[in-house]
Amino acid sequence: MNTFSGVWRCIQRLHQIHPYEVETIFQRVGIAKSLLTNQNVSIPVEILLNFVIDAQTVFKDELVSINFGRMAQVRPNYGEAFGLVFVYSKNLQQGLKLLQSFINTELEGLNFLIIEEKNHIKIQSVVDPKIKNPSIYENLGLSILASFIRSKRFQIKQINTKTVTQIDDIKEKSVFNCPVFTSCEETSLLISKKNYLKKNSLSNPNLVNYLSTILEAKANNMTSKISLTEKVERLMNNYENHFNLINIQDVSIHLGLSKNSLRNQLLKENTTFRKVLNNFKLSKSKNLLNEGLSVKVISYQLGYADPSSFVRWFIGQTDLTPSAYKLLFKVKVLADLHYRQKQ
Repeated sequence: MNTFSGVWRCIQRLHQIHPYEVETIFQRVGIAKSLLTNQNVSIPVEILLNFVIDAQTVFKDELVSINFGRMAQVRPNYGEAFGLVFVYSKNLQQGLKLLQSFINTELEGLNFLIIEEKNHIKIQSVVDPKIKNPSIYENLGLSILASFIRSKRFQIKQINTKTVTQIDDIKEKSVFNCPVFTSCEETSLLISKKNYLKKNSLSNPNLVNYLSTILEAKANNMTSKISLTEKVERLMNNYENHFNLINIQDVSIHLGLSKNSLRNQLLKENTTFRKVLNNFKLSKSKNLLNEGLSVKVISYQLGYADPSSFVRWFIGQTDLTPSAYKLLFKVKVLADLHYRQKQ
């Protein structure tokens, strides 16, 4: 999976503001400094995440992945059509839904869930379970989105992140001028319903329609290269914290297929809906364990009635208890860190 030119321009802007720090990180993660002269660079998600992980040390900021958007002074126009369709939308409601539709044209494997609650709107960042360090990628996506919202001078009520830090749970004065809650079960931000529906004085429906056709074509081109199994997994990922609600009926409707057609096409890829769901849950559970979440929290997020049911299922899949898997992961992380320090 890759990130595209809009994300790269954010890194270029960060380099303009913090040249020494960014060049230090480039050297560590193997990004050529010469690429900074090119605005249209695509980099793999894994390299972007390595960049951010090293940035935490260089900038001495545990929340650099959340603060990234403001640190790099991100503006919507960095993403060209992707950002401008947000700028000229009639309100935040339309703008955010357009970004939701086309986010993969800039950040593959990421999605936004827009949830209308009683007193506010929640935008939740979720990622493909195949991605390593998923909470960092979720933070990055949310940080860029938060920068877009602040560029219109709208207040963000609060930001929630899964990141566990050594600092207090709430930063009263974050770079986004709102509280940041750490160690949460989700990556999300809250905005008021009033701002969500407030009319945009720069609204340009004709331009939005034109930009949308460009993004639609780009998105369709990218989607055509994705297997049906991957499409199903991406839809499953949208059930964040409600994975027990995943069912073949809803997934087939979202894909515009009948249940039988979905089953038959998955068979052509040598799999079944049940296998895809099982592999998805396994990838998700491993990521959550890697992030340090408790078995109780993970079992709840995956839809198990009690932790013991999740433990039995996990052992059946891996021949390891969740605790043993977490220990092996920590050993691997320490070994990788030791190897990188020797380089």
